[in-house]
Amino acid sequence: MIAAVQEFIATAEPVGSQQLASRRTLGVRAAMVRNLMAELEDTGYLMQPHTSAGRVPTDKAFRYYVDHLTPPRIGFEDRTQIELHYSAPPADANGIIRDTSRLLALMTGQAALVMAPRLESVMLERVTFIRLREREVLAVFVAMTGGVQNRLVGTLADHRQDELDRMAGYLNESLRGRSLEQTRAWIEERLREDRANVDRFIGTALFLGGAIARNPSPAELYVDGSLKAIDQPEFADPARLRELLRALEDKTALLELLEKSLRQSDPMVSIGSENFDARLSGFSVIAASYASGAMPLGSLAVLGPVRMDYERVIPLVAYTARALSRALEH
Repeated sequence: MIAAVQEFIATAEPVGSQQLASRRTLGVRAAMVRNLMAELEDTGYLMQPHTSAGRVPTDKAFRYYVDHLTPPRIGFEDRTQIELHYSAPPADANGIIRDTSRLLALMTGQAALVMAPRLESVMLERVTFIRLREREVLAVFVAMTGGVQNRLVGTLADHRQDELDRMAGYLNESLRGRSLEQTRAWIEERLREDRANVDRFIGTALFLGGAIARNPSPAELYVDGSLKAIDQPEFADPARLRELLRALEDKTALLELLEKSLRQSDPMVSIGSENFDARLSGFSVIAASYASGAMPLGSLAVLGPVRMDYERVIPLVAYTARALSRALEH
């Protein structure tokens, strides 16, 4: 079965028993290969798209193949290209992350995704409150990585800009260097300690700060390589191409999948029907998280047809995630 999967990955064409016997060193004749392929079809590992055609591996076969890969190692050329990419003088963190999606797309010829750091996880640099009009304030949180989140907040009383500046200063003294998750916990603890003793000034500052801490915006997703991906043979079919473009356009499903990879220490490989969202059932996603120390910040991934070169792409994604983690620490 592994030989059939490898042949299908290499050719993108249904695999016949004669073809497999002649191109792969199996030690058996074509007749035996034909019988074995029939058994694999009966057990759900192969399917025959047409009666006169060869057979195509199913998602079940690709899962078996991935699970039984010898732990793949990244090739010298791929490793060198990644190291060269991150050896340039560091730009801003958002630029490094955005460029990572271009790097992955260039190296794999597939669509590449990078989820920007969730503001809940990155350290805060400062908080700013801006009076827009009577009883309406714009609360702005700026992360040390450069990310920005803001909320329009209605207040019970009107506040002058100098009052808002002092409130922001109070929070900045306490919150700088904390993550948004830590900020939310800190604010909730202050309010729990003794609501009666929290004066109007501090109470308003905590209220404005909590407006963002309790409701952070979804992480941003950078997508690159859609034009490269359509060169894959699968997407010569207009229906399959439309599926790809829809999958890349609907970032909600992709973000949910990348969020899932944050909870895994090893690269996540989600194959075809294993994807929880039906819109991704025709694709495979290989994802790995990048981190600051032990804290996952975000995730990067390659999305392509189920017939993907897993042996090359899995270590490439994993190594790129580690290289991005190192680049963000400098």
